[in-house]
Amino acid sequence: MILIDVNKLNKFYKQGKDRTHVLKNISLQVNEGDFLGIVGPSGSGKTTLLYCLSSLENIDSGEIVIEGENIKGMDDDKISDLRKNHFGFIFQFYNLIPNLTAYENILLANVIADKVDEEKINELLKLVDMYDYKNYFPNELSGGMQQRIAIARSLVNNPKIIFADEPTGNLDQKKGKEIMELLKKLNQEKNITIILVTHNEDYLKYCSKTITLIDGEFIE
Repeated sequence: MILIDVNKLNKFYKQGKDRTHVLKNISLQVNEGDFLGIVGPSGSGKTTLLYCLSSLENIDSGEIVIEGENIKGMDDDKISDLRKNHFGFIFQFYNLIPNLTAYENILLANVIADKVDEEKINELLKLVDMYDYKNYFPNELSGGMQQRIAIARSLVNNPKIIFADEPTGNLDQKKGKEIMELLKKLNQEKNITIILVTHNEDYLKYCSKTITLIDGEFIE
């Protein structure tokens, strides 16, 4: 089943009179259960592509069709619903709220989506091996532990797709590998589709599909 169908996507950034063509006629399909890795040098458009696919950035031309519906034609409420209930996000910086515990950081995502499931939160904490740290604050946790909490938070509303932007970028090699293995487990056991941006080509072994961007274009 095709979850995301992209056709001739173009994205420009404007600064004063300058206009930079960041993504150039990008076409791709993401199927249910894919683990898609996006690689390329700094400035190639990897993160911009991820943000466009996840509706965090608007596109200038082309189409992004998600489960048969073009997001370009969606109103703000529909886009917000997609992000809250169908997408999960993991970023390089964990974005945990410092004065909330690990448990409360996950709970907040539930509250924003108007659904609270304490049993689900505890299940996720166990899944990411963080249940024993549920009452710890972010500054009491290592970077790898904080990223595990961020992953649990991304899962709490049962997303179909997780968008991960350099999720191991602030971690050492050992912790980065642990996070990648956890994402692969979620992909294989929960059938969650994952779209990963990474600068580390060693991580592509975890992916079922890969694409390389150079100057905003696909390189086969």
